[in-house]
This record gives sequence, structure tokens and C-alpha cells, in this order.
Amino acid sequence: MTERILALQPLTTEQRDRLVKTNVEIVDAADWESSEPITVIFGWDPEVGPAALMAPNNQVRWIQTTSAGIDYLPLDWIRAHDIAVTNASGAFSPAIAESTIGYLLYFLRGFNEAVKNQAGHFWQRPLRRDLAMIGSQTIVIYGTGSIGQAIAKLLNGFGNQPIGVNRTGHDVPGFQSAVALDDDHSVIKDADIIINAMPATTKTVGYFNESFFKQLDGLRIFVNVGRGKSVDEKALMNALLYQNVLHVALDVFETEPLPKTSRLWDYPNVLITPHQTGFAKDDEKPVFDMFMKNLQSWLTDGKLTVNVTNPTQGY
Repeated sequence: MTERILALQPLTTEQRDRLVKTNVEIVDAADWESSEPITVIFGWDPEVGPAALMAPNNQVRWIQTTSAGIDYLPLDWIRAHDIAVTNASGAFSPAIAESTIGYLLYFLRGFNEAVKNQAGHFWQRPLRRDLAMIGSQTIVIYGTGSIGQAIAKLLNGFGNQPIGVNRTGHDVPGFQSAVALDDDHSVIKDADIIINAMPATTKTVGYFNESFFKQLDGLRIFVNVGRGKSVDEKALMNALLYQNVLHVALDVFETEPLPKTSRLWDYPNVLITPHQTGFAKDDEKPVFDMFMKNLQSWLTDGKLTVNVTNPTQGY
């Protein structure tokens, strides 16, 4: 049976040519309803994806996402119908890591105040004691997977050995040590910076809540480049109000786009980016290459070899 791939990710001419050479058929988003049964989905679209996946005449057995997270997929349906899901974990990690370093430098080196002063034409130097360097900070990273490791690697270059938090407390290269998620209280009280790079799971949704932030006392920077639903935004704003947390950088949110009515926009010590930290032209090739490696093995023996996820766990 010829594999019929619904392409919900834009394809270049070169990419189309590579796919055609593997003897598959490419179906564009606009044509899926009038096509023969679809067997593979590449990419995702919140409207077309679910409709095509659940259409009675389709026979989807595999979804290749172009993102690291898979929590936006209809996982209940996918589990019930035994559909394989592979993601693009690792493709965006270098860009996310560089963005995270940018966040840290923005606050540690006083660029946040410089931007405000420039807007008012003020020449105002900060006090030397108000600035810090990355190497001297105690940094805790939640999530020691591809993104966490990429951040740790860059931090190592600044002379910093972060502490990791993961499910079991297992050691990971680039981290001075790691603790289990259930034991994180042992490391966060002394942290200067906390970075969330965890996937969205039943255990991580709402993890950074009121009780979490109350354990902190003047945390210098809190960063979220993981999933928006990990952070209770109301609790975070209270933490800012009571100075449990002094500065925040957020790339992901409970609701996206972040509503114009959200009070987060108005905090002078909060830096907001619109879910862009993983964006880079350099991402395009590795994402497609991952898909091609999986496609070749899928066509050969029906197996997938790159970034096979567990829809039950959610990553």
C-alpha cells in the first residue's frame, strides 16, 4: 500500500522532491477531504489535523510533529487507536538555549534598566553590586532532556554548573547534580535562577503554583521555556508582588496568544516573548531530516527510530 502523507507543514520544492523519490504520495491540507485514505500526517494544524485524523475513511497510523511537545494533540484518540507519534525533540533545543541565555543576560547585566533609561534619555549607571555574572549564579533547571541539556551546555561555557530536576534524580551530563522532582525543595531555596524546561504531563501541569513560589525568597530570575500550563500565572503574579520572585522571562503561557487583558504585560520586571525561543532558520533542515529518517525506516519495516514518544506519558 502506498503511503499517503498529509503535509500540514509547509514543504520546499527540494523537500517535495525528496519525498516523491521515496514513492509516497503527498496530500496538501486543502485536498485532504477529496483524497484517498491518508496514512501519515507530517506537522499539525488545529483544525485540519483532528478532522483528518478522525475521518472514517482515513487510516492514519503515524504522526510526525514538527514540535518537541505533543500535548496539543488529541492524545486520548491517539492512544485508543494505537497511533504512533514521533516529535522533533532536539531540533529546537540550541535556539531555545541561546534565547534562555539572552534572558539571563538581559536581567543579570542590567539591560532591562538600560532599555527603560534609553526610552527616557536618561544616562544612569547601575550600582556595581546590582549586576551579576552567570558563572556566579546558583541555577536550577527543571527538565534535563534535550532542552535542559542544551541550556546546561551553554551555561557550562560561562563557568556555571547548574543543578537539574528530573523524574528520578538521575545524573545528566552538563549538570553538577540532579534531584528527583519530589525532592526539589532541597535545592530551590538556595537558587538564584530557576528555569523550567519540562514537558507538559499530568504531573507538571500547574506545578509552579502558589505553594511553590512561597518557598522562594527573592529569587533573582524565573524563566519558562517549557510549557505554559506548568505555571499558575496568578500565583506567579503574586510571587512578583510579594517579591518571592524579582524578575521573570516567559515564552509560553496558559493561554496563547497571551490575552491583551493579562496583567503580565504591565509588569516592568517581566520579559514576554510570543512562543518564539525555538525559532531559527537553522531549525528547518533538522526537523525534515528527522522525518525522512523515520519515513525510510517506516517504509522498510514499519518501525520508527527517531524521537518515538509515549502518548500515555505525554512526551
